[in-house]
Amino acid sequence: MRRTAYPFHAFISAMIIAAGLLLIPPSPRAQSKNTPQITGQEIVANLAAGRVVICVTKDAILVGAESTKSEPGAHSPVFVPLVGGHVAIFLGAVEWVELNSGKPPLRLDLELAKFGRMKTVEAPLEADPNEAKDLESMGIAMLERLRAVTSELHHELKLKEDEPIVQILIVGYQKDYGPEAWVISYKLQQRLLRGDYWDTLAQRPSYVQLYPPEKKKPHTIVEFKYPAEIKGSSLQQMLQQNDSRLIPIRSADPKVGQAAQLMLDGATQKANSEPATVFFRQALQATAPPDSKLTIAILHEGDRFEWIIPPPDNELKADDKRDPTAPTLRAPHH
Repeated sequence: MRRTAYPFHAFISAMIIAAGLLLIPPSPRAQSKNTPQITGQEIVANLAAGRVVICVTKDAILVGAESTKSEPGAHSPVFVPLVGGHVAIFLGAVEWVELNSGKPPLRLDLELAKFGRMKTVEAPLEADPNEAKDLESMGIAMLERLRAVTSELHHELKLKEDEPIVQILIVGYQKDYGPEAWVISYKLQQRLLRGDYWDTLAQRPSYVQLYPPEKKKPHTIVEFKYPAEIKGSSLQQMLQQNDSRLIPIRSADPKVGQAAQLMLDGATQKANSEPATVFFRQALQATAPPDSKLTIAILHEGDRFEWIIPPPDNELKADDKRDPTAPTLRAPHH
């Protein structure tokens, strides 16, 4: 897989789930030795949902995320800073809980954090920077973790064809290549073996490059939603529409106004990061839904990562209890 320039597009196929909790019945057979966390109890997958906004400036990358209440019980998008000048943002089934077991949940974001300390994103010195072997290695390593839990699911999940169960955005600076953004998507495949006994396989991930754009294409703000049905205009569209909530932010300071104009003109890569950060933060705060939770980070070349607005506290808790009246795939919420 090579790093090439693709135009931004909505690769995600939305998960048709009426709740932020995906209830999965236990396996009727004994668990695999490779999955000590799962012992046959009922399993719940907690979802992270919302929109992620990415703005590549002249000297930094801004990454913002806001939660959505479109799915009851859904968490905010989950950030994982990685060694090598990148950050990962989790969307979808990020946490797998074995109910009534007293055991800690399987957190995919924490699994990825282990890879980050192992410099999975940082390519070898002799590697071609256009070869995305680092991303492929990370994708396969996460696949192994996902298969460890999903292989124990033997009831029909009623997932729509081609809808991902987990998506990971990877954003940052690649040495000798520059700023980049990717989405790694994981889907489940099921086949009926007998009666109501299903075999579940987490398929090899797909990789789609969201940034940089093709040559001569505008460098605009990149936005990604999960699920795709989340309503509302993107930040780029709000700029194009001259949204009234953005006017006072743009007019308060000439440098901030200039940065916003470069974003509007499709030249985000020419905007200085300091005024761009002021606009980015205030714009997201002004336009986010009232009940949403906001996270913003900034990445600089040289593996420097900083929080502008840290993630919400206690978004994901090690709790194996669940309201039995909460909606599930088998009993959709209406």
